[in-house]
Amino acid sequence: MREQIGALANFVNVAFRKQTYLNILYLLFTFPLGTAYFVFLVSGLSLGFSLVIIWVGIPILILIFLAWWEIASFERQLAIWLLDVNISPMSRGPATDDSIVGKGVKRLKNPVTWKSLLYLILKFPMGILSLVVTVVLITLTLSMVLSPVLYHFSPIYIGPFLVDTLSEALVTAVIGIFVGIVSLHLMNLLAELAGHMAVLLLGSSQGNGREVSEQEN
Repeated sequence: MREQIGALANFVNVAFRKQTYLNILYLLFTFPLGTAYFVFLVSGLSLGFSLVIIWVGIPILILIFLAWWEIASFERQLAIWLLDVNISPMSRGPATDDSIVGKGVKRLKNPVTWKSLLYLILKFPMGILSLVVTVVLITLTLSMVLSPVLYHFSPIYIGPFLVDTLSEALVTAVIGIFVGIVSLHLMNLLAELAGHMAVLLLGSSQGNGREVSEQEN
């Protein structure tokens, strides 16, 4: 009996956890950020490679290369702040060559450089999924919970069902509370998957401690 009560409490408490709403905030940010990254990287890389033959493309590619590292560093921090995940540093150990060329070569050899590029590209489809899931679940929950008020203004359709009486609206609102709690768990699960992707692609495989204040080189 205690286990059942504990499971029920854990199921309901998702609505009262700060982390739940930080996760939702992260999911809502994912689409605009992912779209911006995708457009920037695809257009920049395409332009750079198309102009390499006349040398103009080389500085463009260098700028894109530098920019995606900084964007990935921002995404790493965002995941740490909002998803509360531990992500190891993007690069580890001091550079043996402090020159610009030496730092560039080190970054080219760093697997995180290329994993982070993959992450930024995957952020776009992840953003579409996050937007659809989040908006649909939030809209469905609000329309059900607020149905005792909304049905006065216009009929409410929940799937194939029409809600146009007070008794139906009250029942719908009660079911909506349950749907809302389930929706929070689903959005937490999606945020957890996003966190795992960030850990896998934005951190060095060596070490796993959080270094929030670290300055990436």
